[in-house]
Amino acid sequence: MLSIEGSSKNGMMRPMSRLRYWHPVLTANELPRDRPVGVQVAGRNIVLFRTSGGAPGALEDKCVHRRLKLSVGTVEKNRLRCAYHGWSYTTDGEAESPGTPTLRACARSYACAEAHGAIWVRDREGQQPLPDLTRGYEDWSFVGCLRHAIEAPLILLLDNFAEVEHTTAVHQQFGIDIDHGRHGVMELETTAETFTVRNAGPSKTPPLATRLLAWTWAGDDFHSDYTFHFDPPRSSVTHYWTNPRTGRERMAKYHLHHYFVPMDDRRSMVMTFGHLQSRWPAPPALTQRMNWFVRRKIKSTIDEDAWLLRNMADYDIGLEGMTLSRFDRVLGLTRERLARIYVEAG
Repeated sequence: MLSIEGSSKNGMMRPMSRLRYWHPVLTANELPRDRPVGVQVAGRNIVLFRTSGGAPGALEDKCVHRRLKLSVGTVEKNRLRCAYHGWSYTTDGEAESPGTPTLRACARSYACAEAHGAIWVRDREGQQPLPDLTRGYEDWSFVGCLRHAIEAPLILLLDNFAEVEHTTAVHQQFGIDIDHGRHGVMELETTAETFTVRNAGPSKTPPLATRLLAWTWAGDDFHSDYTFHFDPPRSSVTHYWTNPRTGRERMAKYHLHHYFVPMDDRRSMVMTFGHLQSRWPAPPALTQRMNWFVRRKIKSTIDEDAWLLRNMADYDIGLEGMTLSRFDRVLGLTRERLARIYVEAG
C-alpha cells in the first residue's frame, strides 16, 4: 500500500494490497502481438501480452516454476512461453509444463482490457467498470493517448499537475503571463472525494502555431479548469482562451484526461487522453493535422513537467518548511484524498 503518513522524507511506497481500480499502463501500440512487455504498477511487476486475436492479457511477471521473468519470454499463438524451461501460460494464468504434461499450476492474472488507445489492468476481484472517456465529449475529436515516465513519487507528480502557477515559467505553449501573474484568479470547490479548480489570468504569448489554431490574440485571458479524482488518481482538465472584453471563447480548446499511475516508491507515469474541440470549418484531412499538432503539443508540455520533476532538489513529500502561495491550497487536499480514497481504501 502507498505510504503517506510517516514517510515525508523520501516518499517511500509499499506495494498496494490490491489494484481495485482500472489503471492505464501502456499505449495500445506499445504492446505488439509478437512479444510480451513488462510494466510496474504500484510496486507490482506485471507482464502484458496479446493472444493471436489481439486480445490483451496480464499476469504476474514471474514463472511459477523457477521464477524467471515472463516478460523475457515469447508469445506463441494464444500463450505466453517462459524462456527458461518452456512453461506456457494462458491469459487466465493457467500454466503447462512441456517436460511434465500432467503437472498443472496457475500464475496470478489480472483483468486486462484495451480502450481509448491504452492497455488497462485491474485486480480480477475489483468491481469498477472500465471508464468511458468519451462521455460528454461526443462532439470533440479524440487526438490520442500518450504515456510519460516520471522520475518522481506519485504525490509530487500530483502536486505539479494540481496548480497552474508553474505555467508562467515552465510551459511554452500555454499559461498565465509571468509579468501579470498577480492578476491570476483561482476558484476552488471541494467535495469529500474531489476538488475542482478554475484558473484564469492574462495569457502569455503562445507560439505562432498555437495562436493560429486557437486564434488567440495579445491581451486574451487564459483558462485552466480541472477536477481531480482519486479512484484512481486522475484529473480532467480543459484549457482555452477568451476575449477579455466579450468573454467569448476563441476558436479551439482542448481537454485532457490525465491518469497518474504509481510505479514504485520513486517513479510514476502519466497516461494522457486528449480531445480537441474546434469551430474552424475544416475538411477531415485538415482536422487530422490539427489532431497531430495537439498530440505533439501535449507531448512537449508533459516533457516539460517531467524535466521539472527530474530536477527537484529532493523528493521530500512533506509540506513543512515550504513557503506556499495562494495557488498551493490544493497540495494539502491531494495528500488527504490520496491517503483516504486511494491508499486506505485500496
